[in-house]
Amino acid sequence: MDLVGLIHSPANHIAEFSQKQVLLYRNDPGFQDYFEALQLDQLTSRRARSAGVRASSPLLSWTIRCAYKLSGVSSRRKLKADVLVCPNPDLRRKTEASLFVRILLGIARTDAKIICLLPADSPCRNELTTQLEAEGRSGQVEFIDPVFPLNPIEGRLRSKLAWERSRSAFREAVQILEPHGLSPGLEVEAGFHRLANYVEAWERLAPFVEFDAVVARCHWHALCSPVCRTARQRGKPVIAFQQGVIGHTLDVPVTASKYVAFGEPSARFLEQMNRRFFQAVGMPEPPVEYVNGGSLIDEVIDLPDQFERQTLLLVDVPVVAGDFYGVQSQCDALLELAERLLNSDAPLRRVIIRPHPYWNNLDLDACQRLARQHPGRCELSHPSWSLEDDLRRSSVIAGIFSGVLAAASACGLPAIFLETENGYTSGEFACFSPQQTLLPEAAFRRIVELLTDGHAFAKARMEVLKNAREYFANRASIDTSAAFFARLLQPKTAENQSCGNLK
Repeated sequence: MDLVGLIHSPANHIAEFSQKQVLLYRNDPGFQDYFEALQLDQLTSRRARSAGVRASSPLLSWTIRCAYKLSGVSSRRKLKADVLVCPNPDLRRKTEASLFVRILLGIARTDAKIICLLPADSPCRNELTTQLEAEGRSGQVEFIDPVFPLNPIEGRLRSKLAWERSRSAFREAVQILEPHGLSPGLEVEAGFHRLANYVEAWERLAPFVEFDAVVARCHWHALCSPVCRTARQRGKPVIAFQQGVIGHTLDVPVTASKYVAFGEPSARFLEQMNRRFFQAVGMPEPPVEYVNGGSLIDEVIDLPDQFERQTLLLVDVPVVAGDFYGVQSQCDALLELAERLLNSDAPLRRVIIRPHPYWNNLDLDACQRLARQHPGRCELSHPSWSLEDDLRRSSVIAGIFSGVLAAASACGLPAIFLETENGYTSGEFACFSPQQTLLPEAAFRRIVELLTDGHAFAKARMEVLKNAREYFANRASIDTSAAFFARLLQPKTAENQSCGNLK
């Protein structure tokens, strides 16, 4: 897939990943279920070879499936609903769980009957149950744990089927990619197995579930991917939401009939990527209606002029192992910028470093070292503190390509997107150029100006609000009201085919 003009990365991970996607999807669209595992491939690890990959046994698979049918699964009761809701299987992130709660309640308030594929141990299940009971809507929603087996025997058999499925898929993927020099790393097979568990669980459940529409958190998530594909095969509408910043090709192909994007820039950007993907695979592109929704995760609040705080907030600084985007040098440049500001005579009272919410995968050594070198003036934000807490105590925010920068701009906080020569860029953020997208030297001068000159600070606030109004629909948080979902769920007509804000 040609990424020229859309995404630039100094690393080759994204380009190779897009090649793998095209080759696999062209062979079988079902490989989309495993794209998430391929995206985590460390290109420096030992490559898999088809001769060395264990093959699945067709006879064993057939035997297990026969035993599976006799394990009691055929006694599963039929389920029927207006809307099948499929969240992100991982709801540990508080903001993600909060979004899901709002989405489910919004759909319930349309009076739709709902089947929700929610794990029994989900941290937000009790909250949902309480709120539905308070509104007298408990009878509308049936929660189904998609991976919980009917009985121990069924659970063991399904686990074996998932192993056979993942081995078969991984071996076939290696055979397809190997002639092109794109064999995945050996460790990727574990990711295939994790995803195959979800695919197997859904395909065992799907024949017993009838629905008129699907609302999925994101079309490429572990469980959402096979659910969305089933819905499209049945000719049912699928509504999906933008996961986050569109940083690479995992977002395509879009398997939703209606896709709720942050705003016009994101919608146009993904539409271009999706078109190029289907051109590359040589298949017709299914129609997608792109809807402008606003900020999904980060709440847009109206911040006052916070010039007097003279505090710089750095966001999403460390990168995960493997540096998929090739932004390690940009992260280093961001910390160097902070250190230079701390050592200058700029009126900087404090630097707050806010890592990405998934702390367990991050290398925080460089951030901690900077905090130790400047005690009292540099700190790491605590994971229990909300983004709103850190935004309210800052006057300027800087980062690389984080969606937090877009949200901060919408809140009225001057934001700097740091770039480097030949560094990572995504066309989705074009609306924040040139005033907010700066090279290190220009970023240093700009931040000093914003910390020193109240008039320049006030002017910058107006600029970021204007840019954010273009990026997020009406510079707003997403509407999850019943009216919003009623319009999303209505059949597509000539009047609502165009991309636009539904509020």
